[in-house]
Amino acid sequence: MVRANADQVKLWNSLKPEQKMALREREAVRLFAQGLERHRATDLDAAARLYGQALLLDARLPDIYNNFGVVLRRLGRREAAVACYRRALVLKPDNAGAYTNLGNVLRELGRLEVAAASHRRAVALAPDSADAHYNLGLVLRDLGDTDAAMQEFAATLKLDPGHADCRWDRALTLLQTGDFKQGFKEYEWRWKLKRAEPRAFKQPLWDGGALKGKTILIHAEQGFGDMIQFARYIPMVKAKGGNVVVEVAAPLARLFSTVPGVAQVVNAGAALPKFDVYAPMMSLARMLGTTPQTIPANVPYLKAPEAHAPQLPATMSRARKVGIAWAGRPTHQNDANRSVTFTHFVELLGLPQTTVYSLQQGPAADEIVAAGCQAFVLDVGRRMRDFADTAAVIEQLDLVISVDTAVAHLAGALGKPVWVVLPYPGDWRWMAGRDDSPWYPTMRLFRQRVPGVWGPVFERVRKSLHDEILGREPKA
Repeated sequence: MVRANADQVKLWNSLKPEQKMALREREAVRLFAQGLERHRATDLDAAARLYGQALLLDARLPDIYNNFGVVLRRLGRREAAVACYRRALVLKPDNAGAYTNLGNVLRELGRLEVAAASHRRAVALAPDSADAHYNLGLVLRDLGDTDAAMQEFAATLKLDPGHADCRWDRALTLLQTGDFKQGFKEYEWRWKLKRAEPRAFKQPLWDGGALKGKTILIHAEQGFGDMIQFARYIPMVKAKGGNVVVEVAAPLARLFSTVPGVAQVVNAGAALPKFDVYAPMMSLARMLGTTPQTIPANVPYLKAPEAHAPQLPATMSRARKVGIAWAGRPTHQNDANRSVTFTHFVELLGLPQTTVYSLQQGPAADEIVAAGCQAFVLDVGRRMRDFADTAAVIEQLDLVISVDTAVAHLAGALGKPVWVVLPYPGDWRWMAGRDDSPWYPTMRLFRQRVPGVWGPVFERVRKSLHDEILGREPKA
């Protein structure tokens, strides 16, 4: 083995420089091909390793950098992906795809202005690319330039009328601007997305008309907050004269049993009872002709079941009881923007005449101890088994302060005062430029004014809470 290696070294040293370069180039191409094969098989770690080995042999191939960037982004190594895309563009400045990829990862990193510039360059290089226009539209919407975003979405759909992702994001933008008629119509394009397959039932889809004693299944979809927000429509469906069966994820089952008009609640995944027609939960607004002026906002439309309701820990203080939640589910598509760390709430802990309760669940709840604040926050989130328990706790509070997550929806549905901190520009349901919500009369919105900058938002929350408690700001 040693002699063979020595022979190989001798042979390599005998080669001319141009011969060595040719062999290195050939081996780099072979490794790139292997990496591409592993990439397509979604073996991302192996693909990354092979792409890296190929670049060690020949660092002049822009396609390897571009593909390497794609893999690194999917592995969560976004800064490294940026470096790859930039290197690809140094080697091939007219690569529209690399500009699009660079813009996408910069958007994920919150570097929106630079992302927009990258996407504009992609559009200039490939004006007939529907995806280039679509991705530019997304970042323009993130920047709050709704009109320009809609122009790019229109350009996308002119090139590709069946572009489902664009149809979906156009729907969200229409809803955000208050065009519910067209927005909820376009919202049905969600069923064309790869991540949202429509349910296959032999029964027909409900047309929104009179039910005349028929049984309707309203089935689960999307997140917990979405289901809580749209539960308001169940009494309206019941008023159509039918028998209402609601399918929900198990953590919502006990809570939804309290909704007026519900005859039966079924856990998602369990066998369904007989029914005559069905409706997806998030289609009810369209089916019932909702406009911004006709949103059914009579709260509370949910309540905590009386049986086995948890009680807040007893305290000697008569201070205002404030519940907080700072993180949603990490799997949410926009969680990196909507969730914060517990440290943003620390300033609220020192306010007088308040007792703070953590409603946070999941790994983020550990941040209380990590911040050394366990003596200042009563952690009740770990005691809550489902949303019925959460509702019981919220009903005992004076105020809830939360990021845009299911806790905020639940507090609003219960008719409790709730303050929601929102990223810029915010989800469609909070519309644009408002500090109140037509969906929840007891809700107050605190918005980012600059994308990704939370400090001023929480300072406004702190001052507002201080004003409510003491009626004036403290002296400097």
